[in-house]
Amino acid sequence: MTRWFAVLAAPVLLCGCPDGGKVSEEKAAQAAARVAPVVKADVEQVRHGLPEGAKKLGSLLDTDPGANPSGLQRSIGAARAATPQLDTAKSTFFSFADTTGVVVRSEADPDTLAQRSILVPFPALKKALEPSAGVVEVIGDMAELGGVRGKSDRQWVLAHPVKDAEGVVKGMFVTGWSFRRYAYYLEEAAKREQHEDAQKRGEKSVPLLYVFMVHDKQAFGAPLTPPVDEQAIEKLDVVSKTSAGPFRGQVVVTERTFGVAAQRTPELGPDTAVAVLLSEI
Repeated sequence: MTRWFAVLAAPVLLCGCPDGGKVSEEKAAQAAARVAPVVKADVEQVRHGLPEGAKKLGSLLDTDPGANPSGLQRSIGAARAATPQLDTAKSTFFSFADTTGVVVRSEADPDTLAQRSILVPFPALKKALEPSAGVVEVIGDMAELGGVRGKSDRQWVLAHPVKDAEGVVKGMFVTGWSFRRYAYYLEEAAKREQHEDAQKRGEKSVPLLYVFMVHDKQAFGAPLTPPVDEQAIEKLDVVSKTSAGPFRGQVVVTERTFGVAAQRTPELGPDTAVAVLLSEI
């Protein structure tokens, strides 16, 4: 990505480790410093693109959007594709909810959100049904939006009113992302960069690296992230530790020394951060 810089829980402790630990800590700090601006850019891309996407969707809606779910699905896809910022956004879902908050159709299949109320888990989104509303955002948890089956998750969800040609609100355009699926995207990009750096230095091995999205005291990693590593981030309480700026240090997890670094992501929401665990192999 060119724009990047474009089991049981084992004891986790901060440590004064030898040089390998210091190298891992430095690389983790560098990776976190590169990830944080990407989160900011991705958030702003969705936030700024949603109003235009909602406007385009409004122009494509049938008089009764629920009468033709397949046609509505095509309209959602067309509205997203016709909005440059949404077309390349990292959102993991795009849906249309009616004036009662029930999702009529989503762009993706299978449509796990269909006929479910988005207002039950995210009541604050009701404001997006007001004619004068702009983008409404919330962080919460809805099982149907989870990124990894069988694992807890968190979602960043945005909604904007969708109006017809007369300015009547027909529902809302809803989008956002699963923290776990977004962590996977960030992690894969960070790994590619580590691989490219190793090639430039003529090194055959690359560090072991994990990226986490953190909300309050909970950490959400990519699908294959070992639970013990998520627990390590949670025990460090990186959101508190980054209140005054970036955090960095070293931890031992299952007898391996990791560098750890974290930065707040205020653009995403309060009490959120991105964290990196990295260990030289």
